[in-house]
Amino acid sequence: MANLPYEKLNKLLFQLYYSGFLNYNELSNDKNIKKLEDLGFLKTIEIDDSQLEAKAEELKKQYQHYPIAHVEAINLELTYECNSNCPHCLLKSVRKSYHGKELTYEKIKQTIADAYFAGLLQNGVNFTGGEALLAKIDIFDLIRYASSYGIPTRLFTNSFWGSKVLFKAGNQRFTSALALIKVLKKSGLSHLALSFDSRIDKDKSGIKQLTSVIHACETIGLNYELMSSEEVKTQLDSFIKYLKTTLELKELTFMTPITMDLVDMGGANDNTSKPLNHLFIKDLISHSLCKSKGFYQPSMLTIAPDGSLRSCMYGLGMCNLGNIHVQSLYKIVNDFSDEVTQAFADKSAFELADLLFEPYKNIYKPFSHPCSACVLLARLMQEYYQLVKTQTVSEKDILAINLHVAKDLNLLKVDIS
Repeated sequence: MANLPYEKLNKLLFQLYYSGFLNYNELSNDKNIKKLEDLGFLKTIEIDDSQLEAKAEELKKQYQHYPIAHVEAINLELTYECNSNCPHCLLKSVRKSYHGKELTYEKIKQTIADAYFAGLLQNGVNFTGGEALLAKIDIFDLIRYASSYGIPTRLFTNSFWGSKVLFKAGNQRFTSALALIKVLKKSGLSHLALSFDSRIDKDKSGIKQLTSVIHACETIGLNYELMSSEEVKTQLDSFIKYLKTTLELKELTFMTPITMDLVDMGGANDNTSKPLNHLFIKDLISHSLCKSKGFYQPSMLTIAPDGSLRSCMYGLGMCNLGNIHVQSLYKIVNDFSDEVTQAFADKSAFELADLLFEPYKNIYKPFSHPCSACVLLARLMQEYYQLVKTQTVSEKDILAINLHVAKDLNLLKVDIS
């Protein structure tokens, strides 16, 4: 086994993963066991048959309380490059610093396999960006690769290609939206996610692009999600009526409308419609969806174009779990020891809010979303933890941390160099 090609090894691991508990004699030899232990798939323990049931229950309980055990999907940010300028986009504040950084085809392929055999892809892989179809990789082969394991796949796009006659997407060229949709479906894509946001206007090109893509999906039979930001939620029903009339369809058979939260930080901070007095950051955090995901018990892990792995999709600039260019995903998951996520899980994060945020809250712009509060505190904690390991941290140091994080998240009230 140790000499098997990577993909053949993965196929064997696929069989083992779904076999549950394995007796020692079910594996062919000591080399096989050593290889699986090195990869992080197996930990050998010696017990007799009378202990098996009790040991299985013990391990099950440990798994349920392990923060990363709840992960069901991976968000792969292929690139932060984009040909649109959505006002709600979080990435506007960090796009320049990530310019030229993209995950390679081989690294993504390996990561998908690693995530699958680590049991993290029950709900699949989401290919996103930036604009995912601007990434300089064979996105279609990656979709085929993931689909070959039965992994649900999703691709998020701004539909820039919808009304074009000749265009490039991924590493291929197409003559129409219909041609691209055909390739996506043939590749095994489960869902196409389409952005419906404040750029969309019936008198502008955005509506034509989106309508063309939706028409192609309905024609070919590809499932798609129409994702509206909160600020245009009320326009969604009228847009769907417009689509049915324009496309002469009684029903949009393959559509699933979804509302996306508008999280007011990063590039989207300037679009806050309901500023909230954030004197009570701990109360705001307690209302976050992170009660079941994010920094409490992550349901999705997100990998940035530079390979950094974070537990919250909105936690831009965080690398709280590691980097897949430094360690394999197996290693990161098996050695999971993120202090930030653990602190949220055991509620000690709330105590740190008094130390790290309250004395410096006046430097921040107003924000209203619970996720903004979670990400802000998590970023403060991450930088504080890193600093405290090497020196005694003073109030001046904490102020410097706040200024850096506030600027990075576009939450700084006054831009201070």
